[in-house]
Amino acid sequence: MEQRHITGKSHWYHETQSSTAEYDVLPLVPEAAKVSDPFLLDVILDEETLAPFLSWLVPARVLAVELFPDPLTVTRSQTFTAYERLSTALTVAQVCGVQRLCNYYSARLTPLPGPDSSRESNHRLAQITQYARQLASSPSIIDNRSRQHLNDVGLTVCDCVIINQIIGFIGFQARTIATFQAYLGHPVRWLPGLEIQNYADASLFADESLRWR
Repeated sequence: MEQRHITGKSHWYHETQSSTAEYDVLPLVPEAAKVSDPFLLDVILDEETLAPFLSWLVPARVLAVELFPDPLTVTRSQTFTAYERLSTALTVAQVCGVQRLCNYYSARLTPLPGPDSSRESNHRLAQITQYARQLASSPSIIDNRSRQHLNDVGLTVCDCVIINQIIGFIGFQARTIATFQAYLGHPVRWLPGLEIQNYADASLFADESLRWR
């Protein structure tokens, strides 16, 4: 699974297959991974504004580090790799559509060595990505069969707990960042590669003789 920077497109896309291509793969904004606040991603707010939210903001910052440790040791009971964690985070960030979040997790994911290009590894990545996208966008469609698919590709009980925690956490992080960016008057839902839709000119609606078609 990888993110590629396509010349002339100015955006990344998220693949669900690994690749052994011998070229440098660059995220949209490489410097996005360098932040002092792993939860708010350096959205600048004064201390007075943040004071009412410290009761949950402080543990959220701690959790942002604990869910994505560096380095991460894989065990028999915990097989969910650092690559898979960040890949899941990027998938949810894409569903939420908050560009700051997408840039951050894309920049963190890109330097990591991906899994091998075997059919089994690709299938595992595809199932993880599909589950993350579905739970983040349409949680009501997640059922026992969806969870069984994770078991079928080798995820343990511990892995399943972690992937659900990550999906929920990134959704919360996206909403928090979107709220604070809106408070600051910054654009939020700005997807790479897509032009922002402008408001129609008010003069087009001034002629009362015109009718909708």
